[in-house]
Amino acid sequence: MKMFSVKVEEGREGRDGNPSVGPVYRNLLAKNGFPPTDADMCTAWDVFRVSHEKYPGNRMLGWREFNDGKFGPYLWKTYEEVYEEVMHIGSALRASGAEPGSRIGIYGSNCPQWTVAMEACNAHSLICVPLYDTLGPGAVNFIIGHAEIDFVFVQDKKVKELLDPECTHAKRLKMIVCFTSLTVEEKKKAASIEVKPYSWNEFLHMGKDYPSELSPPQPLNICTIMYTSGTSGDPKGVILTHENIVTCVGGMDLFMDQFEDKMTVDDVYISFLPLAHILDRMIEEYFFHKGASVGYYHGVKSRLGGRIRLIVSGGAPLSSEVEEFLRVTSCAFVLQGYGLTETCGLTTVGFPDEMSLIGTVGSAFVSSELRLEEVPEMGYNPLGDPPRGEICVRGKTAFAGYYKNPELTRETLIDGWFHTGDIGEMLPNGVVKIIDRKKNLVKLSQGEYVALEYLEKVYCITPIVEDIWVYGDSFKSMLVAVVVPHEENTLRWAHQNGHRGSFSELCSLNQLRDYVRLELKSTAERNKLRGFEHIKGVILEPQQFDAGRDLVTPTLKKKRGILFKCYKGKIDELYKKLSGGRTTSY
Repeated sequence: MKMFSVKVEEGREGRDGNPSVGPVYRNLLAKNGFPPTDADMCTAWDVFRVSHEKYPGNRMLGWREFNDGKFGPYLWKTYEEVYEEVMHIGSALRASGAEPGSRIGIYGSNCPQWTVAMEACNAHSLICVPLYDTLGPGAVNFIIGHAEIDFVFVQDKKVKELLDPECTHAKRLKMIVCFTSLTVEEKKKAASIEVKPYSWNEFLHMGKDYPSELSPPQPLNICTIMYTSGTSGDPKGVILTHENIVTCVGGMDLFMDQFEDKMTVDDVYISFLPLAHILDRMIEEYFFHKGASVGYYHGVKSRLGGRIRLIVSGGAPLSSEVEEFLRVTSCAFVLQGYGLTETCGLTTVGFPDEMSLIGTVGSAFVSSELRLEEVPEMGYNPLGDPPRGEICVRGKTAFAGYYKNPELTRETLIDGWFHTGDIGEMLPNGVVKIIDRKKNLVKLSQGEYVALEYLEKVYCITPIVEDIWVYGDSFKSMLVAVVVPHEENTLRWAHQNGHRGSFSELCSLNQLRDYVRLELKSTAERNKLRGFEHIKGVILEPQQFDAGRDLVTPTLKKKRGILFKCYKGKIDELYKKLSGGRTTSY
């Protein structure tokens, strides 16, 4: 059997209340120790600096201008042109009062200005903090305050949200720089809260007028704080150092060098995942390291262009059927990887030319060690057959901790091992398959995490709801729910709306299902749930979730696996209806 990872430590049985742990695995390239990193590449600034020296005339950043109602062809900036712009933006930041360690927010869609601002941060030991509004309606406001951001680069269409009165922490900002230009009204609004507004060109000219010496970072300096979904409530800030970033880039270099089909400076990456996500950030860093090009997505979707060589999937699970279809129809290599913001994007990665890895996320990444840990309450044992448990990761790509949250850091970083919360199965050939989630979080197909138990608590305050089980599927983009209606309130609704019958008969009415769904929507909006946390389809159940049907534990905790088996047929039918593009109840 062909092996894809190597065992470097044996597992051990749990003792004294500690869980059992499985063997420690490494990538085959690291079987005798982790390969050394490039001496010229110690920080994220070095990645760009060295490539600028090697490839000044190469195309680096591409975008399409919108004229006469349509996008034109790609326009390109070279590494030299980008470097010059980075120098000016960095100088302007320093002239505006930014000091090494200052937090710089970047808010908007991927574009050349986003990357220039990011590289300017790297050049002066400033900490880049992406602002990502899909984490919730108050997320941008929270991040600005929590990270103590003083300066923000912002896309023109996001300026309104940044200056909204509900974004109270915007008052702490010293200045905002628009990717393009600001309207007269926006400038007045910024000035009214004592925030200096600049257009991109105005800020560039300031940098030209007030040049500043570089202040390059050290490897263990913080490079970025990336905020990601918490199990409930506020986002959590993941601290990534420059060492994290370059270790990941160097590992990708070693990994890709194994294969006959080499990456070249002529390769182009089409960037469409948000740069606020670690996956896109790391792919772009790797392309810059290779002197290749990044073109930003503007809705380039009716055709793929004929130049695709490699397709990488890692934001959410990719079904085996889709993976196989892409491999066959695109005539390109397709590989899956697995990782988290906390692991700098890569924990495991597949091999581009191995059909046997379909349905898995590959083996341990070059710079990481991986093992499984027992989860006794869920019946997962890393020493069992098959070996299953919580995926734990150790190595230089693991994050430094959660910003201003030492308690959560201690919970997840134990003895140097980051506990991911994901349940994996180690296959005989040394590759990993993701099979479950420890804390009842589910990652929807668009890559967003949803805390199911938290949502059930929120939705249970709806007067028409007696109990609710929320279900999400990693291969679907929408949540559905099985709802036990509140009997007294249901009978009151029936009387007011001219319906007769028993409680069980009422639960079969389309009108009641629609009413329940609308009431859930109202609860979601009142509690400011994110769009992907809204319930899109409802199944009504007149019977309580009870221990008699083995649907709950003696302490009334829902047995989610058994609930799924019980309602699988109705859930499948509901998703089938929803996939037709209608918000439907069942």
